[in-house]
Amino acid sequence: MEINTTKILSTMPVLVQTIGDLLPFAATVARQEVVLFVPYEEDILILGYANYKENQESSFEAQRLSRYELPLWDQVLREGNVIKGYYERRQGVLSALSLFPIVDNGGKVIAALAFINSNIDSHNTEVAYLLAETTSMAVLVPQADVSFYKPLSYQDGIIIFDDAGSILYANETAIHLVDLLGFDRRLIGASIYGGTLKLSLVKEAMQRYQAKRVEEIYGDLILEQTIIPAIAGGKMRRNFLLLKDKTSIRKQEQALLVKNSVIKEIHHRVKNNLQTVAGLLRMQSRQINSTEAKLALQESISRIESMALVHDTVAHYDEEYIELRTIAEELIRLLRLSMLNDVQLGHIIGEYIGEKIILSAHQATYVSLVLNELISNTLIHGFKGLEAGRFEVRAKEKDSTTIRLAVIDNGHGLPTDFEVGKRKHLGLQIILNLVENELHGSMVIKGHEPSGTEIYIEFKRDI
Repeated sequence: MEINTTKILSTMPVLVQTIGDLLPFAATVARQEVVLFVPYEEDILILGYANYKENQESSFEAQRLSRYELPLWDQVLREGNVIKGYYERRQGVLSALSLFPIVDNGGKVIAALAFINSNIDSHNTEVAYLLAETTSMAVLVPQADVSFYKPLSYQDGIIIFDDAGSILYANETAIHLVDLLGFDRRLIGASIYGGTLKLSLVKEAMQRYQAKRVEEIYGDLILEQTIIPAIAGGKMRRNFLLLKDKTSIRKQEQALLVKNSVIKEIHHRVKNNLQTVAGLLRMQSRQINSTEAKLALQESISRIESMALVHDTVAHYDEEYIELRTIAEELIRLLRLSMLNDVQLGHIIGEYIGEKIILSAHQATYVSLVLNELISNTLIHGFKGLEAGRFEVRAKEKDSTTIRLAVIDNGHGLPTDFEVGKRKHLGLQIILNLVENELHGSMVIKGHEPSGTEIYIEFKRDI
C-alpha cells in the first residue's frame, strides 16, 4: 500500500515536522547523510532524508521497513539511548552510524535521527561522530528563527567550540579564513576568544541561548559569522560558529549601487534637458499668433514632456522598472491641464483602470509616447466643442508575456469614412511607427460617430 508521507508527517508533533525541514542543514553541516525515522505500527517508517552532496537530490519518498532489517534503528526507538555502530548498506559495504532519539516532554521516544558516514577510518569516524552529535543537539532544540538553518556549501567555514570556548573542530575552509586574518596558531584546541575574530556576539549568544548573525570587516575581507547553540539537557553544551566569505557579494552589491546611482543621475539630467527644451518651445509658442503653429508646438511639448516623465520616474526608482499606472496617471493629469480650458477641465474626466503592470524603462519610454498621442488626440479631437465627457486608459496582461492597452472615450467618435492607412495626421503616424517598429505590437481602432472611440494596442513585454 502506498504511504502518504505528507499526511503522516502532518500528524507528527511540531518538533518532528520542524526537524524534517532542517534535514538539509543537518546533512551539509555534518557532511553525512541524515535520515529521520519514526515507529510505525510494528515497523520503522523513514519520513525524511537529506544528502550532503550538493549534486545529489535530497528528496525522498517514505519507506516502510521491518524492525528486523534495522536492529540498531529499532533499538534507539525502543530504548531512547544514543547508539553508535555500523550499517551494512550493501553486502560487504559498511558505513558508520550514529543514532539520536527525539523525545517528547513526557520522555517518550517519538522519532530518531540517523547520521550515516561512509568514510570509516578511525579519525574520520571520531570527527564524524562529533559533527553528528553537535548537529543533532542543534536541530533537536531548534531556534524559533529557522533562517539560521540554511544548508551550507563547501565554501562555508564550520567551527565547533564547547561551553568553555575551547575549539573542538574546524573544517578546512574555517582554518583558511582564520589564517587570512593572521591567526598563527593551531586552531583546534585554541580558545574561541583568543583569535583575531571579532566575536562580540558569542557571549550574548551563550548567555541567552540564542542564535546570532553578524557581518564583520577585516581589512579587505567581509565575513558573515553565525552562532548556533547546541543545547542538550537544558544546558548549552556546544556552539556552531559558521563563517561565510561575503567579500565578493558585497563588492558586487556596492558596484551595483554605484552603477544605479550613475544611471539615476543620467536619467535626472536627461529629464532636466528635456524640460529645458520644452520650456524653450513654450517661450516660442507665446510669440506666435498662428493657432495652427501654436497647436503644433503644444503637441511637440507634450511629446517631450512624456519622455521627460519616464526619465524622471526612473530617477526616483531603485531599479530601471516602472509601473504603467504611474506613467498613465501622470500623463492624464499633465495633458488635461495643458489642453483643456477652464470650463472643460472640471467636466472631462480621465482615469486609469488596470492591473499592476511593470515595464522596463526602455519600453516605458515608447508606451508613454503612444499614450501621449492617444490621450492628446482624445482631448483635442474627441471632445472638441464638448464641455463634458470621459475617457479611460485601460491595461491588463492578456497572458504572461502580452500586454493589452486601450484608450476609450465617449466623445465625437470617428468619421464613417475613417481608415487608418489613409490618414496623414502626424500623431497617428507616430503611434503606428512606435507600436509596430518599437513595441513590435499591433493596433486596432474601433468606433464611429457618435459612439466614441476605442483604440486597442497589444505588445509583448521585454522583461
